[in-house]
Amino acid sequence: MADADALLDRTISFLESHRGQRVAILAYAMLTAVVLPLFPGTSLAIVVGIPALFFLPGFAVVRLVFWKGTSIEAKFVLSLGLSILVVIFLGLFLVLTPIGLRSETTISSLVLFILAALALELFWRPAGEGGEAPEQKERKLRTEPFKIDKVVAAMLATALVVSAISIGLVITAEYPSRTYFALTDEDGSANINLTRTLGTDITLIVHMHNGEDGPRDFIMIAYSNETSTIPTAWYNSTLERGEDWNVTIAYDLLVEGTWVLHFDLYIQEEGHDAYFYANLHVWISVS
Repeated sequence: MADADALLDRTISFLESHRGQRVAILAYAMLTAVVLPLFPGTSLAIVVGIPALFFLPGFAVVRLVFWKGTSIEAKFVLSLGLSILVVIFLGLFLVLTPIGLRSETTISSLVLFILAALALELFWRPAGEGGEAPEQKERKLRTEPFKIDKVVAAMLATALVVSAISIGLVITAEYPSRTYFALTDEDGSANINLTRTLGTDITLIVHMHNGEDGPRDFIMIAYSNETSTIPTAWYNSTLERGEDWNVTIAYDLLVEGTWVLHFDLYIQEEGHDAYFYANLHVWISVS
């Protein structure tokens, strides 16, 4: 029992030191980077993720900016409020940039932010410099009574207001589409040989990827306005988010001249009208 108490005391003393807190931040950030992607949606991910979202980012910022002259209670409250702000601003950054708000980008950006704040605190503005007590005194907990000063209260109020505004922006934001629509030859090359001999054929592959935020009906129309030997063809498929769809089409080249093959893509969400997404076309020279 005495050994266990001594170990506990040493552990607490280590975590109260600047070095111990840096090691703890680094270790927890690495734990977050491993657990959340490997065990999404599990109880373990929730247990690990809550401190990573609502305490660790703000605590890293507090150590960087607000450490000196701040009581333990204020540091704790600031860590909670600043964590909320950090998470919201990271979410806005991801939503409004091509990076996108996905589980992997959310985890990566959060861990990178924590590590960046830790590095800045260690190499630029060490929390233990200037006015800090020596190592032995550094480990002593402050026993000031709990109180929230006006600055902390103002920051919390600001955090709540900004949080409400930011959450509204995130909810109403139009997420960038990552749908793609491409055309290749039968070998998958975009460098299509567009000069062909009369009486031969050409095989093209139309590639589609659902980069929308949910399942969609994809309707693709292949046609040519230059020759009646090319009939209009309709293709449709329901794609889940992130799913691919490739359509292979072969054309018999029976008419001399230069004519255009068109491919129109329409996308439809359940309960909504289909809308035109894009047109692909190629000029074929047949002789």
